[in-house]
Amino acid sequence: MSYLKSDCDLPLVEATPGQLLDDSAAKWPDQEAYVFRHLGVRMKLAEVKQEADRLAAGLLSIGVRRGDVVAWVLTNRPEWIISFFAAAKIGAISLPIIGFYFLTFYKGMVVDILKKAKVKVLLIENSPTDEGLPETIPYLKEVFPDIMSATTAKSLRIEAVPSLTSIVVIGDKTSDNALYNHEDIQSMGTNETARQRVQEALSQTNCHDTIILLLTSKVLLAPTDMTENLDSVLIPVLTGSQTVVFASANTWELADIISAILEERCEGTTFMYVKTLHDLVNDPTVKECDMSFLKDVQVGGNVISKTLQRQFAQVFPDADIINYYGTTEGWIVSMSTRSEMTKEQMERTVGRLMPHLETKVVNKAGQVVPLNQEGEIWVRGFSVFKGYRGDEEKTAKVKTHDGWHKTGDIGVLDEDGMLAITGRITDMIIKNAENVHPACVEQVLLAHPKVQDVKVVGVPDPRYVEEICACIILKNGQMSDVEEMRKFSEENGIDKRRIRAVAMERLGLKENTD
Repeated sequence: MSYLKSDCDLPLVEATPGQLLDDSAAKWPDQEAYVFRHLGVRMKLAEVKQEADRLAAGLLSIGVRRGDVVAWVLTNRPEWIISFFAAAKIGAISLPIIGFYFLTFYKGMVVDILKKAKVKVLLIENSPTDEGLPETIPYLKEVFPDIMSATTAKSLRIEAVPSLTSIVVIGDKTSDNALYNHEDIQSMGTNETARQRVQEALSQTNCHDTIILLLTSKVLLAPTDMTENLDSVLIPVLTGSQTVVFASANTWELADIISAILEERCEGTTFMYVKTLHDLVNDPTVKECDMSFLKDVQVGGNVISKTLQRQFAQVFPDADIINYYGTTEGWIVSMSTRSEMTKEQMERTVGRLMPHLETKVVNKAGQVVPLNQEGEIWVRGFSVFKGYRGDEEKTAKVKTHDGWHKTGDIGVLDEDGMLAITGRITDMIIKNAENVHPACVEQVLLAHPKVQDVKVVGVPDPRYVEEICACIILKNGQMSDVEEMRKFSEENGIDKRRIRAVAMERLGLKENTD
């Protein structure tokens, strides 16, 4: 049956991020931990601990306690790392928010998010904004008009968000009396008494505490333990021998990534999306450079097509592509690596289950299906989220009372313990009474030698309610037509009635009709 519990002889680490930082800084104080290339900043583990202790003491001084939520709106800069460890040291819960979203959300939504999370302190970057984004301080005053009537930062009260008692500005200083500057908070944590308070708070923390909230589709999510995109933060303190390089203020600038890999001689990359991988392997400068030192490239967010995997192997013959499958709610579920799997397994599956996890594939009734049979993928284990904060009804829809997370992904588990993703429940196209997974059609069309990429979507139809449309991008210099694609599809197992519309992209999308 399609149930699997991963084998692992190594126990889980029962320590908090704050404890891990202290231990690592004591063992390897001079180990370079983080590099912020765009700022010219390089930090050793001892420096990270020192700054985190100062900020933690400052947060205690302005009233933050265990279980309080500390939110921040920051780009890739040292204060992101320091804020996370500082909050963790005193048992506070972190809520990182991407600046672009914070500054472009409808302002009522910003209030709702902070209110729902019960944010105690908000740290926000005040620096030159990108074109089209509002300036930080005027935006804050627009969202929180209470700022203009407060005489001191200590007396600030936000009527719309009663839990919010302090706003801290990072970067360019502000002269506004209602707001703290980052330096003001850190200066509160320089004496011995302040440091002792941090150690006392740290001793009361527990590895089972919630340490971070994430915003997913405008819903607050409470993960468990040390999970959810913390790899880049925790790698140096877990290993004591690796350095994390932040290529730019915003992670996915390809030119900055390439420059960082070459100049820092990076042996691996942390999580990147499939689009970034595609751009990387197709960038002409990469093909001219010697990147033989690059050993691992980690990718997630979606399934990597066979075409892209083959392109990667040609451009980086000495590197291993590590493809992660997971969800925001379940962190990383499985991992595939070229060094441990056959070519066929790499192209067909998302690999084996991660340690200390269970998975099963179930039918609509929640019953486990036989091996090699499609069903919804459920996962259970230490990394599965606790729930959607303040929304028990929504949590109950995707998480069972005994801890199983319903991923919403359709997949197959085989006799080798390999997991394959075949579609999404919500992506399913229902043509008349027939359920069609877009991924099944896409996989066939991607095998055509002229096809670069394809996306299958459902389009409205007056007769069938929903019809199937394949949007195809051809490789450079290739020409094709609707009939060629239909014939290829039929010859490879897709019923001729399945695809009614095919859109071919040459110079642009061209609509083809019967």
